[in-house]
Amino acid sequence: MGKKKRNYLLERVLEIMRKKRRGKVLDLGCGDGDYGNSLKNMGFDVLSADIDYDRFKYHKIIPFVRLNIDRELPFPEGEFDYVLFIETIEHIYNPDFVIGQIRRVLKLGGVLILSTPNILNLNSRLRFLFQGSFDFFREPTLDYARVFPGGLQNMHVIPWRYQELEYLLYKNNILVRGVYTDLLKHILKFPWFMLSPMIKLSYHLKERRTTIRNSGFSYKRIHKILLSRELLFGRHLIIVGEKVS
Repeated sequence: MGKKKRNYLLERVLEIMRKKRRGKVLDLGCGDGDYGNSLKNMGFDVLSADIDYDRFKYHKIIPFVRLNIDRELPFPEGEFDYVLFIETIEHIYNPDFVIGQIRRVLKLGGVLILSTPNILNLNSRLRFLFQGSFDFFREPTLDYARVFPGGLQNMHVIPWRYQELEYLLYKNNILVRGVYTDLLKHILKFPWFMLSPMIKLSYHLKERRTTIRNSGFSYKRIHKILLSRELLFGRHLIIVGEKVS
């Protein structure tokens, strides 16, 4: 029997949640349920939800609700202290509606933990330059649908930059409180060493142009995030957001 593959994303999510007070968690798009089960073992009150009943492994341990994420969530307003939305947003076509539903079921001050493939790391940027596709988004959607007509729920359909996610959360009254990653790919430090002078110069010139033109805003804030080690070297993007109203 082969050695079980280490789940760095799960480890990072647990590290983030370990520091938070215990409360009620909705594990939305829970998949096999490993995240929710781990949080239950840490003392959280967990409810798992997904469209795939058979994939879920913890029916005798954790309450499970079968649902379609694209429709209204069958939970009262302000029901949960936390919502986990792990590796799911890249699969859906109506993200604004879904994030709005997440906001509705979160308590005021409740926390959303969201993750998605980090398409802004250097490896993904270089892949797009040479192949026209990002990491985790290599298969053409139409071809995938023809080969796996019953498995479209597993297809990555929308690549998300940090910038769009930040705005999507903001317009739903969820403010970003932290940006993390699961695994730093140290092999990317070599291309960063080679490319960093050009990237930093490009960012500097962009900041300078907006200052000269008096556009009313600065790129410095977003550039600081885009040049962080989480964005440059991280495998997945993890965002922690707080519902503020």
